[in-house]
Amino acid sequence: DATFPWDSLQLLQAMAPSPPQPCHHHHAPFPFPDTLLHTPHPQQAAATARRILQHLFATLNASTTPQHWDAHARHHLLNNLHHYIHHLDQCLTDNGTLFASQGPRHLLLRINKYFADIHRFLRAHNHSACAWDHVRLEARACFQRVDMLIR
Repeated sequence: DATFPWDSLQLLQAMAPSPPQPCHHHHAPFPFPDTLLHTPHPQQAAATARRILQHLFATLNASTTPQHWDAHARHHLLNNLHHYIHHLDQCLTDNGTLFASQGPRHLLLRINKYFADIHRFLRAHNHSACAWDHVRLEARACFQRVDMLIR
């Protein structure tokens, strides 16, 4: 679905406006492993996109999201993510490429580490509104990366 990234970006903006007080954004302490974006295999790109979306779903579904985030938009975004994850599952299964590890191990480890770093950052900053604003910006970048992977 070509509208997925655009819809997700709009829902993310509706769900997570900037925090009430200004945040001082520094360089994100969790750099995205850009090598994940350079895969010559469409099935591997789809598996990578799916894994990123699964992690985004789990992260944005956390009970520690800020109070000022819009619950209705968040629910709609989570439904959108769930639908697209299911769509990618179907594509990968239909092509007979869904296997136990869901992709090359080193790619999965890089994605897992990236999201573990995000969760460590949230914990280190006590899940503050500003820490979540960093995560919002990362989620936005992830949607753009997923769009690159699935094109």
